[in-house]
Amino acid sequence: MKVKKTYYNSDQMTDMNSLSNALVSSPERISPMITHLGGREDKKFPLSFLTEGLGNTKSIDKLEYEYDVNYHFRKTRPIAKTPASTADLGRGGQPFVLTFPDKWFINRYILVSESGVQVRIMGEPRPNGNNWDYTVELASPDIPAMPAEDVQSGKNFGQMFAPVGVDFSRGNAANWQSPAKVRHKLTTIRKSYQFSGNAKDYVAEFELPIEGGRTSKFWMDYEEWQHFLSWKEESELYLWYGKRSYDSNGVVQMKDENGQPVQVGPGLLDQIINKDTYSRLTASKLRELIGDVFFGMTDAQAMNVTLYTGTGGAREFDRAMKEELGNTGFTIYSDGKFLEGSGRELKLTGYFKRYEHIDGHTINVVKTPLFDRSALAQASRRHPESGLPMESYRMVFVDQSRYDGETNIQMINKKGREMMKWGVAGSVVPRGMGNSPLRASDIDGASVHFLKTAGVCLKRFDTSIDLQCVAE
Repeated sequence: MKVKKTYYNSDQMTDMNSLSNALVSSPERISPMITHLGGREDKKFPLSFLTEGLGNTKSIDKLEYEYDVNYHFRKTRPIAKTPASTADLGRGGQPFVLTFPDKWFINRYILVSESGVQVRIMGEPRPNGNNWDYTVELASPDIPAMPAEDVQSGKNFGQMFAPVGVDFSRGNAANWQSPAKVRHKLTTIRKSYQFSGNAKDYVAEFELPIEGGRTSKFWMDYEEWQHFLSWKEESELYLWYGKRSYDSNGVVQMKDENGQPVQVGPGLLDQIINKDTYSRLTASKLRELIGDVFFGMTDAQAMNVTLYTGTGGAREFDRAMKEELGNTGFTIYSDGKFLEGSGRELKLTGYFKRYEHIDGHTINVVKTPLFDRSALAQASRRHPESGLPMESYRMVFVDQSRYDGETNIQMINKKGREMMKWGVAGSVVPRGMGNSPLRASDIDGASVHFLKTAGVCLKRFDTSIDLQCVAE
């Protein structure tokens, strides 16, 4: 997409090729196109680009939405209560009791402790208050007794397989785990601006691609284009940083001047449950984090994780990679930097923007202006060494994979309110919105309004990581 600033020309810039007019008549179709083109060019609104810009959206009739969330299949349970005596448990093949918080394990199955000792469940579990007692025996005669450290409260046991007698065995059962149900509310956001009757005749001229590889020229009032970009950035801020304004029962305490509830749904960061911090990034820290992320993504059809960060985070990533090269014996020239050219024509180059994990998974680094120049970035405290906003050092590993045929990140819109835009004419009419002699206001000017009711949905919230810098 090419955009240039020029003067309004009534011979060339009619309502037929006006983006303003198109946004009024069908904003739900035009807005995603501009999001796609603008987001691809300058990366100012990556979440809008990934959802709206790539068509990963759903429109619903209600102001709240719910969805199923699959998570790791539960194969382990912790000891709920340490046995009264932990000495000589199971010695000589004697049965003993282990207490678990629920009835998840199944009769006749082999359980394995944290140290690898195996026991067999010898009967149906019995209720014990809020817990369940399991009678078990050691599976191997080579183990003299159950290790005391394995049966302390909080220690995990895993369910393996179910060995049965040689003849006349009976069937057992199977565990079944349903997806978790998550419900969130949609948020309505608005933006308005006014201009006087003496507004300049500047317009923005767009060269947009159309079918057949050709391009066509459209136009929009230049001031409106700047406000539209600001609107998209504010929408992006909500998608990232929105904080839920309702409690677990869906009750909203905050009311506006009309007594209406102000619903704010959770942004992406509010939905990510994996949080961590760093002061100085290292390659080992990355290995651990990325290993944890990919470990839970075994059911992804198209595995894709992107690291979104600001200038500070991109520098930290690059420095950590170059330090790792030095520590592993690679030869690095010019104080950890890479040079091209010779003589007086040298160029400093070679900055890391991609990381391949030992398991073969790749992380792409995307530097996002949001973390450098947003209102939140400007308000955050400064890094003690660089003076950059601490938010610039934030690293968000976002799982953009596909599960069950759907992308992990989606935008949910209220049907008919995916994107609304209208003008209120006064002494002048916003260009591109017709030229009726009727007016809605007596002001010497006009106003334009944007509105959207939407939310962002992170369907698997346990496979992304929010890593924040805490350098002092």
